[in-house]
Amino acid sequence: MSDLKYDILSIQERAVAKQHQGHKVINGCAGMLFDDDKKLCGFNEVNQKIKDNFTDFLAYPAVLGPKEYRDGVLKWLFDEQVDKLEELYAIAFSVTLGGTGALSMLFHQTAAKGGIALFSNIRWPNYDTIAKENYLNFDLYNFIKNGCLDINDISAKISGLLVEHQHIILIINDPCHNPLGYCMSDEDYKGLFDLLSKFNGKVSLVLDIAYIDYDPLEQYYKKYILNMNNSFPIHLIFSCSKSFGLYGLRLGALISLLPKDSDLNSHLEEMRAYARGTYSCANNGAIGPMSIFFHDEISKKTVREKLSYESSRLKVIGSELVKILDDLNIKHYPYKGGFYLTFEVDDSIHYCQMLENKDIYFAPIDDKHIRIAVSGLNLLEIAELKRRLTNE
Repeated sequence: MSDLKYDILSIQERAVAKQHQGHKVINGCAGMLFDDDKKLCGFNEVNQKIKDNFTDFLAYPAVLGPKEYRDGVLKWLFDEQVDKLEELYAIAFSVTLGGTGALSMLFHQTAAKGGIALFSNIRWPNYDTIAKENYLNFDLYNFIKNGCLDINDISAKISGLLVEHQHIILIINDPCHNPLGYCMSDEDYKGLFDLLSKFNGKVSLVLDIAYIDYDPLEQYYKKYILNMNNSFPIHLIFSCSKSFGLYGLRLGALISLLPKDSDLNSHLEEMRAYARGTYSCANNGAIGPMSIFFHDEISKKTVREKLSYESSRLKVIGSELVKILDDLNIKHYPYKGGFYLTFEVDDSIHYCQMLENKDIYFAPIDDKHIRIAVSGLNLLEIAELKRRLTNE
């Protein structure tokens, strides 16, 4: 797919322009969460911490972030199991410029050591860009087969790559895969961890958990991370963008869970050197207030409840979209939850052009697949979408 007029930003510009012209646009393009009134979702408990404390944190922060931020993020992700996590792993932690910054840091480290990455065949396109900018070579594996994680293809690709490469990082975007909306099952995770344990630490697992707080299942990754028998590195890509509506503040973390006998100091120095040599340090005006938020149990409880509501709301909208696709006999991937779902057509550009003639804006992600941003739609728009597509 080479038509730059069908990159996401160009589509978004056209949708906004049509809206300003008075058209009733259905915009399922941008990957941000909007409420039923089409306003950008945010969380007062988070926003107020930023408003009240931003100017108290104008000094340079520690390059890898303060302990308060590190501990707060780990507690947000692992609750009362943080102590067990600390017992099982040597943890190299760095604050980053969003999830993208965490990926860039990790990809840089991997390329410097002559490693290679494995991406899923259908994926967030920016993985490719981040890899290329860090001179990291990558190959592809098939993500889903028969409605499940394709363990056999992952195994075959790893075995083939290890003939020429000493180290591989396997990137899994879960839960709420971008752009498929798939969430891995307990069985998926068991098969994955059993497989990776066979390669003597030569394969590292990278879990991009940007959508972790919209998981409608049980966050199975925690169960397997807290397994005492893991012998391979696990890297978590954490982002404050999707969980807290802080898209523009660019705040996240790279959390490297390493075997206990690892040289932790060398890993921390690699993180520090990357930060100092590129962006110097992250945004302290975001780090400080979020560190306060992560240690405010009342605010956290309220935000978790709101996130649970939003997760359920997305699931309802996505399920209605699936019904429309099924009624139209359009093939799609199994949607479990989150911001996106993806369907398949013969020619994605041609199909998107047809949709735009009906003032419907979705995003082609390759020649045959189109992504719908469930997060940008409401149920009234779903009903209108059905009417336009079926001419009812």
